[in-house]
Amino acid sequence: MLAREPSRARHERDADRHAALTVDDVGDPGGTPVVYLHGGGDSRLSRHPDDGIAAGLGIRLVAVDRCGPPVTGRTLLGYADELLALLDGLDVWHFGVVGWSAGGPHALAVAAAAPERVTRVCLVASMPVPDGLRAMPSPVRTAMRLARISPRLAERGLERWGRTVPPPTGAASTDAAYAEGRLESFRGGAGWLARELAYLGRPWGFGLADVQAPVALWWGKQDRVTPPSIARDFARRLPDSELHLVDGTHQLLFARWREILAAAAQT
Repeated sequence: MLAREPSRARHERDADRHAALTVDDVGDPGGTPVVYLHGGGDSRLSRHPDDGIAAGLGIRLVAVDRCGPPVTGRTLLGYADELLALLDGLDVWHFGVVGWSAGGPHALAVAAAAPERVTRVCLVASMPVPDGLRAMPSPVRTAMRLARISPRLAERGLERWGRTVPPPTGAASTDAAYAEGRLESFRGGAGWLARELAYLGRPWGFGLADVQAPVALWWGKQDRVTPPSIARDFARRLPDSELHLVDGTHQLLFARWREILAAAAQT
């Protein structure tokens, strides 16, 4: 089993929001920066366990958490501001960004907020815009509706879900990394996720037309969480996009990690 190389986990604080973001800054320190934004119910650890892949590609991988203590009033664009401030502190200006599942809307928000800085976006099995949520499974839509009504009421069900074994990724090493990331995600409870699901179901504060960077859409043909119809909708609505529809499920991030990182680092 591959073991994750020791990473430089850092905590960057935004003085205005009083919220700390935890980041793993790994791979090639002098390489092309790529920011990784994890899915819902996941964390920065929910990625391929071999950070040598990034190093071998000449990539400085910056994996950033959204999990942790819930931030009152956080929005997609608000998180984008937090992330950009963190990257300023890491001396990262131009970068590609990978957003998996619930990290996808956050990747788009960063691209919309900082078009002069984001060179490329890779959406991997991303959650859709709010008017496309009907394509997602009923339990996800129910959790999002409840979170919009009362995040506190949604927390209990999300915490139960967080204790279930994550779906298989195709290899024992990545299964272990996925489980590790899930454990880290819920270490402080489900409050952050409930609030995130609430704002993902409301208007995002920007339009897809505001995303000027090229967007690579990576989707599994067998994805039942965010079906390929969501990818096709993004492809129609984004100004500059390319669809990669491949064999795989919602967890294709792990099996296609090398290809996705390489695509995100293109300039």
